Amino acid sequence: MPHANDHPSIEIERQVLRLLCQGSGVGSLAREVRAALRAYRWRQPLHQAIFQILCDLPVDLPGLVREQLPARLTRQGFPDVAWESYFEPSDLAQEDVEQLVRQLLGST
Repeated sequence: MPHANDHPSIEIERQVLRLLCQGSGVGSLAREVRAALRAYRWRQPLHQAIFQILCDLPVDLPGLVREQLPARLTRQGFPDVAWESYFEPSDLAQEDVEQLVRQLLGST
């Protein structure tokens, strides 16, 4: 029986969150992604928590995200997250990101 973590959407969620953690360097694309995924039902509770934290931060500066994410995740019950992986550079083109978002929205 396949495990829930094996679902292809899990990796797509991770890729999209990595992009969002990049902060101000992705500007309007990040705003569009956040808006498009507001009602998305995340497959991983951790991914939902990260997304909500990113949406709740007053600005999307990479330094602020890097500083706030670990403590906020811990307070939400995720103390042992390898959060550094969410700050690995994303080399996705805008078209790729848009396609990934469409895939996520079509998978719910």
